[in-house]
Amino acid sequence: MKVTNENNTDTPLLTNGDLAIAAYAISQCFNAYLESYEREDFTEEMTKDQMEASMNQLQMSFTKFDSLVKVLNESGKDASDLDQNTDGDGSESQD
Repeated sequence: MKVTNENNTDTPLLTNGDLAIAAYAISQCFNAYLESYEREDFTEEMTKDQMEASMNQLQMSFTKFDSLVKVLNESGKDASDLDQNTDGDGSESQD
């Protein structure tokens, strides 16, 4: 998947803004889980351990997305600049 820094309405490619929106969405999901956890109204859907594991996964995912957005913004690059050693399918190129 190619990522670009172009305006997301002008391109079908993933933009840095899209990454920021994903990070925000994950944080909002975590906040909803946290509220549910504090009220203990999750017990019909999952156990306390499952809820805590889900919340931990959401935190880790947010940290990854947020860190990526910060690095890209600070460097003035887009994610496609960071993926120069792959051919787009996740495998390393054999150059």
